[in-house]
Amino acid sequence: MNIKKPTIVVFGSTGTVGTEVLRLLSERNCLVRGVIRTPAREVPIKLNGNNNNVTYVSVDLKSKEQIKRACTKADFIFMLTGTSPVQTIFETNIIEVAQELDIKRIVKLSAPVVPNDIYVEVSDWHRQIEKKLASSGIEHCFLQPHSFMQNWERNTFTIKYFGKIYGVMENAERNYVDSRDVAEVAVKYLLLEKDLKGESVVISGPEAISHESMAKRISHVTNRKIVYENITREEFMRKLTKQAKLPLWLARHIVEIDVLAVKNPEPKNDTIQNILNRKPRIMDAYLQETRYSFMTMKWNLPFKKMISNKKL
Repeated sequence: MNIKKPTIVVFGSTGTVGTEVLRLLSERNCLVRGVIRTPAREVPIKLNGNNNNVTYVSVDLKSKEQIKRACTKADFIFMLTGTSPVQTIFETNIIEVAQELDIKRIVKLSAPVVPNDIYVEVSDWHRQIEKKLASSGIEHCFLQPHSFMQNWERNTFTIKYFGKIYGVMENAERNYVDSRDVAEVAVKYLLLEKDLKGESVVISGPEAISHESMAKRISHVTNRKIVYENITREEFMRKLTKQAKLPLWLARHIVEIDVLAVKNPEPKNDTIQNILNRKPRIMDAYLQETRYSFMTMKWNLPFKKMISNKKL
């Protein structure tokens, strides 16, 4: 493929992975067009005159006409529209527009393949989209990361205020990968000089970790006791939907991936080193970096005393 300075459209440019993809591409020899869902959305890289290779366009993903305008004169697409029940519609729209515009390459962020005897609804959505892209005639690959370290930020409320992690994962272990490593893999395949062959790229992190181990690690970085409490599926669903107010599909997904880890042992070694030729980021470093997300903000006593004694 001989495109010296490609134009790349990044769908999902404000998400955890997409933001990093956008940032990394902004530092490379390419033009980057970040897609945002609403015109008023705050953008991850400010347009201040120093990032002249980055632009944004707001798109309603239900509208093929708007997608078409966003992808006009583009070469490659990074496709990540966010997990939701309408993801298959959105990403199918993007693929069909890409066919019409003769887009050369699509790198899709997907999900690992699960065994046939285990049901994970979100994985089914990704398989449907993969099948559509595979039959499109567009050069492509599928990135299939395991669980993101950053997904632990979903658990901050119960950790902060109750000192607990809830789940149905028992003593099973889950493989975690840093979303920034996933973004680097995405950029590698977006800018690869040889043609993509429709491969599925499994992205795993450096170790598989149990919820019990996570509780101990978070206890260490927050300097307070955190415990893991294994509960029934029914109770977990009730906590997720009634207390956390999550939509039913997302609560169901969280339960399903816990069950998946129990029934299908996850890898204990990373694929990052072979893909990127460097070691992966590790969980303990991520927890140190984000430790305040898991802590309640309390007055520092000497500071409080200083303030109370200050003359106004």
